[in-house]
Amino acid sequence: MSDATPHLGLPLIAASQAQKHVTHNEALGLLDALVQLACLDKDLTAPPASPAEGDRYLVVAADPGGAWAGLGGQVVRYADGVWTGAVPRAGWFAYLVDEADLYVFDGAAWTSFRRTLTAIQSVSRLGINTGADSTNRLAVKSDAALLTWDDVTPGSGDMRIAVNRKDATRDAALVFETGYAARALLGTLGSDDFALKVSADGAAFATALTAAAKTGGIDFASTETALAAAATTELGGTGTRRVLVTGAARITSFGAVPDRERFVRFAASATLVHDAATLALPTRADIVTGADDTCIATSDAAGRWRVRHYQRADGTPLAVGAQTLAANGSVRFAGGLILQWGLVTPSDPQAAVSFNRAFPSGCVGIWTQAAANEDGALYAAQVTDLTVTGFTIRLRRAASGSVSGAKNVSIFWLALGF
Repeated sequence: MSDATPHLGLPLIAASQAQKHVTHNEALGLLDALVQLACLDKDLTAPPASPAEGDRYLVVAADPGGAWAGLGGQVVRYADGVWTGAVPRAGWFAYLVDEADLYVFDGAAWTSFRRTLTAIQSVSRLGINTGADSTNRLAVKSDAALLTWDDVTPGSGDMRIAVNRKDATRDAALVFETGYAARALLGTLGSDDFALKVSADGAAFATALTAAAKTGGIDFASTETALAAAATTELGGTGTRRVLVTGAARITSFGAVPDRERFVRFAASATLVHDAATLALPTRADIVTGADDTCIATSDAAGRWRVRHYQRADGTPLAVGAQTLAANGSVRFAGGLILQWGLVTPSDPQAAVSFNRAFPSGCVGIWTQAAANEDGALYAAQVTDLTVTGFTIRLRRAASGSVSGAKNVSIFWLALGF
């Protein structure tokens, strides 16, 4: 039978042993030293100058000096003025007071728990406050998580997360879920374009936004939402940029949702009621909509809406405001009809005149006024050589059975074309 225990090496009392108390007390001393082992240091190569009763150290030096000579690799304690050692066995734990770290003896050396945790690699699963599985090999249950730049190593100041995939046909994405059912996907989804997809049921997904990988262009996908006209027609609550307003009600408000932009199409003859404080219209007057009329409406931070642009389906303007007309000019009407006018004072009886703008297709006709020169004589203006870019004007007067020309006579002309 051994005279010591196999793990801590505590001395055993032998049968018929004299002075049993000595062996017993020695065993108690070893228990006091080794159970709940907490050592002051492990880096000394010789004993401290003034040790206290019961002080313990790890002597990791192979050849320590002084009273520690021959105790290399052991756990030493100071008792009754003497340093004694105990040979550690695999699995012993020791807390190092000066490092605030826990060490374990692996049979050959003492290893830091902190460094072991820091150097963890190739862990097959990791669950934090929850269980990881074969699909979710990293699982975290927490109200928040923080990833920040490394200011200890030190780092570069950057913080980047890489989500890598096999090829462009696969997904590299963030999945946002409700009750473990996907509601939004954000990332490169089956292509190199960056996309945002959303779903109401976790099965069917609609693409809301795409950023093209080749051009960087952003494409917003949005269906046209039908909304019945009412006194308050809530454009801001539709959730889509394009809205079809149906019905013929009087609309006094587009609601109060702030900072929205809507492209609106009308299906019938509704009436938009102008109010500078709630629904400002470009004409500052009420507008009766027509089928397929369109407008762009925006709301400000206070929820006040303004129609930025309104377009009739047939191209006619909302209203013709006051205009200052010059002696020469042109105007194009809805449907393509063009009206042009001008004032010429030819220096010769016959002169070429150019239109202010060429007619795209043709000139229907030109009208001129009879003119009088400084002596009060009336002259007729004849038009010849008419093209889409201009015409020739001839000034003539019949007197005493003959026709004569004139010059420096001011003539107004009017042309109509398309």
